[in-house]
Amino acid sequence: MSQIEAIYLLAPAENQKEGLPLWIFYIALSLVLLLLFLTFLHNKSLRKKINDIFLIYKRRVMRFWLTAIHRQEENRRSKLLIQLGQQGVEAWSQLKDLEEAAAAINFLEEKKQSQKELGQAGHSTELKDHYRTIGQIINGIRPEVEQLSIYYSKLDRVERRIKILERELENL
Repeated sequence: MSQIEAIYLLAPAENQKEGLPLWIFYIALSLVLLLLFLTFLHNKSLRKKINDIFLIYKRRVMRFWLTAIHRQEENRRSKLLIQLGQQGVEAWSQLKDLEEAAAAINFLEEKKQSQKELGQAGHSTELKDHYRTIGQIINGIRPEVEQLSIYYSKLDRVERRIKILERELENL
């Protein structure tokens, strides 16, 4: 054999990379994944374990979202009570006839006036608390005033939604 023939025979072996070709690796990997998938479909206990793992995280996410929505509904309820209190003060001429509302609201108004005289009632949070308390009193009594009936229905809707959310949170 001549030297050229020997180089010709050895050349492909030297240029070839060591190990298996890359396409064989991908075929073997896909076969292993296919076998794992088929095992997963067949094995009920494995499916249940994986489902339980995902269920834990699903419950955490659901609890997070439900608490966020619950907090949002509580804020909406608070704002509606403040608006109801403000409307109740504006409709005071119609509410004076009710003894229950008149005594409680008169007490709150006197308290507000005394704080104004002392210079303490300048804060909007104190006024909001004042109106929220008036709104709770009016909501408890529910006088037949047309201006306030809109707020009654809105409060009923929000309170129903809050109850539903509390039940769903208990069931998680």
